[in-house]
Amino acid sequence: MKKTIVILLFTSAIMVLGIAIYITTLKYPPDIAPLPHEQYKPSKPEIPIPEVKLDEVDKVYRGRVAIVIDDVGYDDKVFRKFIELGVPVTFSILPGERYSKYIAREARQLKYEVMLHLPMEPRGSWSNPGKRAILSRMSREEMLRQLSQDLDAVPYVSGVNNHMGSLLTEDSKAMRVVLEEIHKRGLFFLDSRTTPRSVAYSVAKSFGIKSESRDVFLDNKADIGYIKGQIDTAIRIAKKHGEATAIGHAKLMTAAAIREKLPDFEREGIELVAVSRVLD
Repeated sequence: MKKTIVILLFTSAIMVLGIAIYITTLKYPPDIAPLPHEQYKPSKPEIPIPEVKLDEVDKVYRGRVAIVIDDVGYDDKVFRKFIELGVPVTFSILPGERYSKYIAREARQLKYEVMLHLPMEPRGSWSNPGKRAILSRMSREEMLRQLSQDLDAVPYVSGVNNHMGSLLTEDSKAMRVVLEEIHKRGLFFLDSRTTPRSVAYSVAKSFGIKSESRDVFLDNKADIGYIKGQIDTAIRIAKKHGEATAIGHAKLMTAAAIREKLPDFEREGIELVAVSRVLD
């Protein structure tokens, strides 16, 4: 009888031990089962591997092109055509036009860079820069007052470039008055270079202003083939020198030409950027 009880107790113990081992193997897979009296430790430290998404990998570009769109402010529908491109063009807005403030606010809200397209006196009476232009016959005080009014007329500007100005930008004294104030306000300057004798860029550099000089005008001719050819020129300059600055105007044809050439920027490895990205 005692022998039978001992056998039953031994058998029960074996069964309990087997059940315990089975439960343990369910909780811990066999390859990482804990050793007796030890907490499991991996054989080497676990280093988390970050998840990499293809669209988050930085692309290597061969150069950069900044496209500035001048004469913005007349027409909000044309402005929309450039927004639809989905690339970071910079909008240079004329002061005092019907849609100037509206477009400046809209562009800022959409995170586009905004500039003041500052009217300056051109060479030749046939060119009219408008009533808000800075003229060579003005006194220093008159120039500064006009500049202040024009800056107030376009909110959210980061920089300034000249509208016309083939006469004024050749006048180093006048440009020192204008650019000293631009420097005080912490703005950058782009010389549209409407004359080969412009001193605006060199004067801006003398003040330590972040500045640049235009490389290419895109749409001097109202011909889409010409505009596309000028875009090719900007791409070539960027590939050779690392960057290029192109100026176009708020025209439907210019927006259409840029749209058609977008695949070329991608294929040539050229990044489209705001103009502040190419300043000296």
